[in-house]
Amino acid sequence: MKRSDDGSKREDRIKRLTSGPVYPLLVRMAIPSMIGMMVSTVYSMTDTYFIGKLNNVDLTASVGIVFSFVSVIQAVGFWFGYGSGNHISRSLGKNDTKAAGEMAATGVLAAVITGIVIMAVGLLCLDRLAVILGAGTGELKAATIRYLRITILTVPFMLVSNVLYNQLRLAGSGSDSMKGLLVGMVLNMVLDPFFILVMGMDVEGAAAASMIGQISGCLVLLWNTERNGNVRIRLGSASLNAGNIKEILAGGAPNFCRQGISSISSVMLNNVAGTFGNYAIASLTIALRISYIAYALVIGFGQGFQPICAINYGAGKYDRIKTAFKYALITVSVFLVISVAFLFFGAKHLVAGFSKDADVASLAVRMIHAQCMIMPFMGYYILCGMFLQNIGRFGKATIVTISENGTFLIPAMLIMPGLMGIDGLVYCRPAASLFALVLSLIIGTGAWNKYLDKDQYRSGGTNVKVYNQV
Repeated sequence: MKRSDDGSKREDRIKRLTSGPVYPLLVRMAIPSMIGMMVSTVYSMTDTYFIGKLNNVDLTASVGIVFSFVSVIQAVGFWFGYGSGNHISRSLGKNDTKAAGEMAATGVLAAVITGIVIMAVGLLCLDRLAVILGAGTGELKAATIRYLRITILTVPFMLVSNVLYNQLRLAGSGSDSMKGLLVGMVLNMVLDPFFILVMGMDVEGAAAASMIGQISGCLVLLWNTERNGNVRIRLGSASLNAGNIKEILAGGAPNFCRQGISSISSVMLNNVAGTFGNYAIASLTIALRISYIAYALVIGFGQGFQPICAINYGAGKYDRIKTAFKYALITVSVFLVISVAFLFFGAKHLVAGFSKDADVASLAVRMIHAQCMIMPFMGYYILCGMFLQNIGRFGKATIVTISENGTFLIPAMLIMPGLMGIDGLVYCRPAASLFALVLSLIIGTGAWNKYLDKDQYRSGGTNVKVYNQV
C-alpha cells in the first residue's frame, strides 16, 4: 500500500509540473529552494560572524581560506547531484521510475567513494593543503590547519548531502530537500556561539559545529528519500557503468565547472588580496558573504525553475519552459534592484557585525558598493546557465557558468590590481560579471531560438542521450 501511495504522489507531482498554472507553480517550487539557499548562505556566514566577534584578523581570514576548500567539496557534490538529478528529472518526465532509482543510487555511491578518498588524501597532506589555499605562514597558517583538520573529516557527509539535496529538488520535492539543510543550519547556529565563545575553541569550535550540522542534515535528507513519493536510495541498484558515469559527469559538469572555477578563483583572489595584507583577505571574506545573500535568493528562485524546465523538456512542452523562464527573469530582476538598494545603503551596518577593524570594514564596504553596480542585471546570467543545463545543452551551459568566476575574473584579478592597486582588487569582480552577462545574452538567445522551436526539435530531445550535445 505504501509503495502504491508513493507512486500516486509521484504521479501527482509530475502532473502538476507539466500542466499546472505556471507562475503559482514556479513560486511554489522556488520557495523551498530559496529557503534552502538562504540556509546554505547563513551556514557559511555563521562561522564568519562568530569568529569575527573574537576581533582577530588572522582567525577571520582563515574562515575565508577554508571556505574556498569547502567550495571545492560542494562543487564535487553538486556535480554528482546535478548530473544524477537532471537524469532523474528527465526520467520521471518519461515515467521511467526504474531508471530514476538506478541513477539516484549511483549518484550517492559515487559521492561516498569520492568523499572517503578526498578525506584520506586531505588528512595526509594537511600542511601542504593549507599553503595551497593561501594560508601562508604564522598564525594564519596555524589557524587554517586547525580549522581544516576537522572540516576534512566532514567531507563524505558534505558530498552525500549535496547529492541528495539536488536529487530531491530536481525531482520536484523542494520542501523535503530544504528540511535537511534547515536541520544542519539550526544546529550550526546554536553550536557555533557555544563552541567558539563559551568553550573558547575559536576556529576548531566553528569546524566542530559545522561537522555536527552536516552529519545531522545528511541523515535527515537520507530519511526524506523514503517519504512522500521520493525516489528511494537503494545502493544495491547502483550501477557504476560507463553510461551512468558519463551521464553524471556530463550532466553535472556545468555546476562542477562553475563551482570548481569559483573555488580556484577564490584561492587565487585570496592570494592576490594577501599581497595587500591579511586585512584585505578578511575584507574580501566579509564582502563576499554579505553580497552573496542577494545572489543566494536569486539562485534559489532559479532552482525552482529548474525542475519545471527539465521535466517539461522531457515531456516536450516547450511553451511552459518559455513562460516559466520569463516569469522567473522578471521576478529575480525586481528582487535584485531592491537588494541593491538595501546592500548599498546598509553596507556599513552589515559589515560592522562582522568586524570592528577600521581597515577591514572600510575595504569590505567598498567591495560591496562596487558589486552593486552590476548586480541588478545578473538575473539573466544566473537563469541562462540553469536553462541550458536543464535542456541538456551541457557544453553551452558550462561556457556560461564558468565565465564570471573563471574566464573573465581570473584575468581581471591578475591584471587589474597590478595596474590599479587596491582599486583593482575592488573592481575586478564587477568587471568580470559585466563581461559574463554579455556572453550569456549571446549564447542564451541563440539556444532559446534553436532548442525551444517545436518545428525544429519536436521530439524535445528525449529520444537521444543529451550528454554529448553542445
